[in-house]
Amino acid sequence: MIVKKDKQDMLSYLEDTSNFKGDASLLYIPRNKDEVGEALRECVKDKIPLTVSAAGTGTTGGRVPVEGAVLSVEKLDKILDIDFDASTVRAESGISLQDLEKGLNKHNLTLRAQPTEPLAFLGGVVSTCASGPRSFKYDSIRRYVRGLNVVLSDGRQIFIERGGFFAKNRKFDFTIDSSRASMHFEFKLPSYTSPKIKSSAGYFIEDDMDFIDLFIGQEGTLGVITEVELFVQPLVYDIFACIVFFGLEDSALEFVEYIKKMRSRDYLYPCSLEFFDANSLSLLKEDYPSMPSSQAAVYFEQEAEGDHSIDSLINYWSKIIEQKGASLDRCWFAESKSSINRLYEFRHRLPQKINEILRANSQVKMATDIAVPDENFRQMYSFYKKVSRESKIFSVNFGHIGQNHLHFNFLPKNSEEAFKAKGYIMELIEKAVSLKGTISAEHGIGKVKKPYLEIMYGKKHLQEMAALKRYLDPHCILGLDNIFSRELLFNL
Repeated sequence: MIVKKDKQDMLSYLEDTSNFKGDASLLYIPRNKDEVGEALRECVKDKIPLTVSAAGTGTTGGRVPVEGAVLSVEKLDKILDIDFDASTVRAESGISLQDLEKGLNKHNLTLRAQPTEPLAFLGGVVSTCASGPRSFKYDSIRRYVRGLNVVLSDGRQIFIERGGFFAKNRKFDFTIDSSRASMHFEFKLPSYTSPKIKSSAGYFIEDDMDFIDLFIGQEGTLGVITEVELFVQPLVYDIFACIVFFGLEDSALEFVEYIKKMRSRDYLYPCSLEFFDANSLSLLKEDYPSMPSSQAAVYFEQEAEGDHSIDSLINYWSKIIEQKGASLDRCWFAESKSSINRLYEFRHRLPQKINEILRANSQVKMATDIAVPDENFRQMYSFYKKVSRESKIFSVNFGHIGQNHLHFNFLPKNSEEAFKAKGYIMELIEKAVSLKGTISAEHGIGKVKKPYLEIMYGKKHLQEMAALKRYLDPHCILGLDNIFSRELLFNL
């Protein structure tokens, strides 16, 4: 195992894309899961907090330590096995999504639920229950996790298989037998129920839940994920993408609502349905000067399978686009892999530009990760508009509109605007909760969004989360200050 104590060697682990800054005195870089256990045992012995670090693509400071040790999974970067009969892949947690996909593609396989950031590590994706543009059809990573190898804070390893252990009456009571030890688990679950919409806000809890689901979205607070087994799918070769530019914002919203209705009839089912407001497009115009002037745009990606050919689907989409007030001449269609990648880069360029602007202004990320039920989306969208007008701070609103999940970002130019933006973010959070939404649909809570989680669940339920953590991490060393504060944990 590589162990470093020089501060200079740790600097790249002390931030993520949120620009949240941290500190640490020790860095572990294990080369296998046994060395992960060794590092954890040392930290328990010396009472050192430990934060698990993935690729640093997160947006909430989850991988950034406040003190103590960092454990980077970067050397755990291999595909271990592909089971073609079961359509599964087993890989280490430090492999990037990009490298995992390359390895799968060699065998005409893919992970269709591809989270947004290709450089993200698999373990980080699972730990935050991440999703991405294709979540409209394929949901979050949770749906595809078949098994996890987890190292608990005392160094013991457990392999958790989906369907292995279920809660009864909000309680787990079971024994895991492994080659090294037999471990008994008996504990109660919190009394809240996670939203039925896309959400990665706190521990996933529901009646009769599967044990594995506790560790998906736990943000490094319950154990260190070292291996992940995923369900994978055959590659789809017939696919096209399109960006539709609308002269009127309301036309774009009506277009999205129509597509969602068609999906509910199982007739038209794009895997991606993404939105860009006027300010988002104005930022992108700097890099894409040929882009038509528009008030809004919608990106979609459509796979052709079964009876529908690419040509017939393009013809059908073209009719809908024109019916909803957009010009086909102003649309960007893509059928080849290279042209589809260019459209995907257009979509991904926006969060990159946001991060660049924030860094240039020395500001921490000021954004929401809100999703609400279908029936409440228009209300939430109107509130976004109201906040944007009243704040007089430049903002962009974009993202996964197919799941009523937009990323509203303030881009404050100075500390005065940042302070003002914080108050407006709190108003947006309160509005989302009043509309039965989630305050984090895909990025987790980390350290940045802890105050918002209490608004969503209340202090009682946060205390129940903390009690659950204390059972699975009795030494209270893992991921301190992620999800809830360490003060809440230690004052139980």
